Amino acid sequence: MEDEANGTLGPKLTQPAKQTTLPAKWSVFVVAVTLFVSASAIYLRFLRPHHITNPPPVIAISACPDVPSGMHRISSDFGIRFDAPEKAFTVDAALQDMPPATVYVVKLRGSKTNMVIGGDGVTFRNLETAYPVFSEHVEERKIRDATGRSFGTDRWGYLQSGERWRHVRFSTGDAAGYEPMSPKQAILFDQVVDSACFSQDDNLRK
Repeated sequence: MEDEANGTLGPKLTQPAKQTTLPAKWSVFVVAVTLFVSASAIYLRFLRPHHITNPPPVIAISACPDVPSGMHRISSDFGIRFDAPEKAFTVDAALQDMPPATVYVVKLRGSKTNMVIGGDGVTFRNLETAYPVFSEHVEERKIRDATGRSFGTDRWGYLQSGERWRHVRFSTGDAAGYEPMSPKQAILFDQVVDSACFSQDDNLRK
């Protein structure tokens, strides 16, 4: 048929669409972003430290031994005892009004970092409600005595920053806990938590 535009016969010919290509610098940028995203995914999946592989030691509650030399023995209101090495910690006691209880503040020497020992009341509100919500990982396990009987709960968690917190509640009504701190500091306070025992003069199993 006749081409109406130029009076010739045959199909109309159209110009091929122009192909657009990114400038070389943009190609390099796209490749760099792709590699960065891939590397980030690999880091998050395989290389980032996994805090959940480092739980605090298991508490094995038993009758207290004699007070070791160089230890400050803390006697909580409901019968649980703790030992804090005097070279590493200072211990201060204060009376809490509501609920009435003696609160012990165990502070790492040379630092403001501390843990609290006392009755399981409002003192530990953040450890009960706030930190578990904002933690990257939370775990809980039973505390048991020498016979295997449940003696309370041990709960801890890690924030996204890697800081660890811990909240221990004994069936007697005693509790101990520390707010988020570096793993190295947490390990030191774990020594105090793990020393938990009950006085041989107290029958806590009734």
